Amino acid sequence: MQKQSNIILNHGISKYFGVIFIYNLNNYLIFYINILLLEKHAHEKPTVTLGKSVIYQIYKTLDHYFGDVIIKLSDLPDPRKSKQYGIDEIAMSGISMFLFRQDSRNAFNNDRKEGLFTDNYRELFKMELAHMDTVKDVFCSLDCGSLENIKAEMVSKLIRKKVLEDYRYKGFYIVAVDGTGVVSFDHRHCDCCLKKTSKNGKETYFHNVLEAKLITSSGLSLSIASEWINNEGKSEFEKQDCERNAFIRLAQKIKKLYPRLPIIILADGLYPYQGFFEICSQNQWKFIVTLQDKNLKTLQEEIQWEKLIKPMQMSEIFRKENNHRITLKYQWLSNLEYKGQSLNWVECNEKTVNTATEKQTMQRFVHITNLEMDNKTCSQISHCGRLRQKIENEGFNAQKNLGYNLEHKFVRTCFNAMKNFYQCLQIAHIINQLVALSESVNSILKIDTKLTVKYLWKRFVSFFLEGALCQNELSDLVQKRFQIRLI
Repeated sequence: MQKQSNIILNHGISKYFGVIFIYNLNNYLIFYINILLLEKHAHEKPTVTLGKSVIYQIYKTLDHYFGDVIIKLSDLPDPRKSKQYGIDEIAMSGISMFLFRQDSRNAFNNDRKEGLFTDNYRELFKMELAHMDTVKDVFCSLDCGSLENIKAEMVSKLIRKKVLEDYRYKGFYIVAVDGTGVVSFDHRHCDCCLKKTSKNGKETYFHNVLEAKLITSSGLSLSIASEWINNEGKSEFEKQDCERNAFIRLAQKIKKLYPRLPIIILADGLYPYQGFFEICSQNQWKFIVTLQDKNLKTLQEEIQWEKLIKPMQMSEIFRKENNHRITLKYQWLSNLEYKGQSLNWVECNEKTVNTATEKQTMQRFVHITNLEMDNKTCSQISHCGRLRQKIENEGFNAQKNLGYNLEHKFVRTCFNAMKNFYQCLQIAHIINQLVALSESVNSILKIDTKLTVKYLWKRFVSFFLEGALCQNELSDLVQKRFQIRLI
């Protein structure tokens, strides 16, 4: 087997790249096997080959992880009487707009006009591509909870297949909770709009959503549940909905969708309050929450007192990263009492020194948790709490700035359709993350360090517009058993 692998590698290398020394067989094997699958297209330009590599990985990802879930799209409730497209084709068209990272319905419709694009779409998804105006019309009346159930089934499949097993902490999956803005208007969009008035009297109407995303240290940020912060059913004289109220509803939704899932909730400085602690306790969830200096005054006083009488509960870690020296100093306290809750506290002071310039930067991170803490686990819990930033970076920032265009008004007149497009975005983002973080795609990026995931997706879309997929090629990918590994 080792000899056969070397033959395959040498053949692929000599044909496409000349002489390359192979230091790590496991890291490169998948890449060269993919190259060999494209051997009969050796006359094609390298950029075409890159586009096909992404297409092949998407096809394998859908087949391996979500084949039966995609089939369930046909079970979505169909509100129409006359039907040009199946409800599965409508839903998949909405998902595909974000899968291709198109920034508007009009942009996707323009691609749809190209004959090669629709032919390739039909080969890849075995469905017809609906006009996005038709998708919008159906989404206006489609129950938005239906697509969220599809999303939850996708995440459940990943959990059942143990794809995320290595990223658990003490047996718990890490779930970050945070809110973000989606769209805003200078007029009342609907009865559910939130409203704010500036100092000069200007009124802005907007829609925010509270997200729960399962995150990993490798960079995954997978939406498991969404709850809109809205004023539905409220009069203009009632207090507006807020993130804390939305969390009550979100927690109920998470418990319903994933009743036995062991999770740790990560949250920012808005969440250290008694109601949050009680919700986590009732659901048997763990939590790690940012504690700001002005939060929980009585607890802060107890912390300052305990620090004086327990000065030895400290640990220190040194490490080097590239051209930086990093010192992490931890102090921790356990069994702090707050309104019937037993809490543990950890503070991390991080000093980073640039070895070239000797410039120093300091950061401070403070968390409270109901996880057991000691001199060894205090650093692990602090690190775990800092992963909360991934919901903002790999989550919201990626969806706003890397082609998904989260803040674009995909629908201007119907809040229900807006919510359905939002769920399509979350579903597509789950698929794309699994593709982008696969060993197959990352082996391509390692061969040419100047390549980026953004560029690969550009080549992917370009191939759909200018190339031609063959169903036999796609079928060959899944004829034999294969594995998909994540970095």
